[in-house]
Amino acid sequence: MAHQFFTEVVDGLNSAEGQVSLTVDETNTPWIAYATGTGNVVLARREEDKWATEELPAEPAARDDYRIGLAIDSTLRPHVAYQSRATDHLIYGVRDTQWHFEEVPTDAGIFPSRVRFACLKLNPGIFSLPAFKDTPNFSYQSGLTLWHAAKQPPRANPNKPPQWRKNVHKVDEGDLVEKGWFTSLDFDAEETLRIASFDDLEPAGQSVRRLRVATLEPEEFPGQPESWRVEVVHGGQILGELPSMAHSITGESIISYYERNGRTLNVCIMGNFPESPAIEVVSDVVGGDDVYSACGVSNESRICVAFGSGGRLRFATRTGIKTFSIEDVEAGGAWSDMVFDSEGSAHIAHIADSALRYGVTS
Repeated sequence: MAHQFFTEVVDGLNSAEGQVSLTVDETNTPWIAYATGTGNVVLARREEDKWATEELPAEPAARDDYRIGLAIDSTLRPHVAYQSRATDHLIYGVRDTQWHFEEVPTDAGIFPSRVRFACLKLNPGIFSLPAFKDTPNFSYQSGLTLWHAAKQPPRANPNKPPQWRKNVHKVDEGDLVEKGWFTSLDFDAEETLRIASFDDLEPAGQSVRRLRVATLEPEEFPGQPESWRVEVVHGGQILGELPSMAHSITGESIISYYERNGRTLNVCIMGNFPESPAIEVVSDVVGGDDVYSACGVSNESRICVAFGSGGRLRFATRTGIKTFSIEDVEAGGAWSDMVFDSEGSAHIAHIADSALRYGVTS
């Protein structure tokens, strides 16, 4: 069944350059972060009859190949993260009555270093102690290595204030194979943390980028060092990029990504079934150089993917094994992002000719 989308312009000044991120808060209100042509970071929030925008009082963002991190916590405070244009350091900000920004000490939690491909998610705090709810978690590449950082209290003493020190760790260390390209971070329904990213075999003489997934292993006792299990889930002679990760309520992990060699938009499905990980092609007629996709799972447990192709925004729904129904939504599709709210509506943001646009299913 075709979906009916209500669409509108968010920023009519044609100032949106990219790095678009979309989320919804606990009231199902959509928020969008994006960058202007000068790198200024803008936050937009949907009000009753219009969009309210604010330019963040912080340094400009670097022209990056990934999105500005955006999350709204359980008290409706916005959190952002992005790469600084001036220093390439990771900037984190949160707004209470006013904005507070800081450089994340990305090197072992001691001092900031240059980063790429940063991603932000908040701990949902469903099963963990209250002190860990809404704490920010980051994935990023630094020094050819994939890292994870969190600002949270010590697990052995959760009554202490949140801190970076001892909460910044190497996840997948680079060697002849560079790790941590295009990171995407998410928590599943049981609060397990996973990071999807690509390695890069160019230093080893191959034009190959393989999809890897790192899973944070459960802590067996207080004070245990952070431990990650890393696996290659799509290997071979692929050139993957721009992943987006989501989870179903039944525990499956879904990753959508562009495979440049075959010029296909793919999904990788991981879960408790014999074929896992399963690689499926969403579309093999993808047009454009930068195919940003976003995936999610509907209330009907169907995998959905929003993506841009050939100057159009597309919406794909998995209707069976290796079978997708693809709808043409409207012109645009650049930097497309998508999220489902608690009522099952799909929200999509994208750019069409420098105009930031938003759509929602009825």
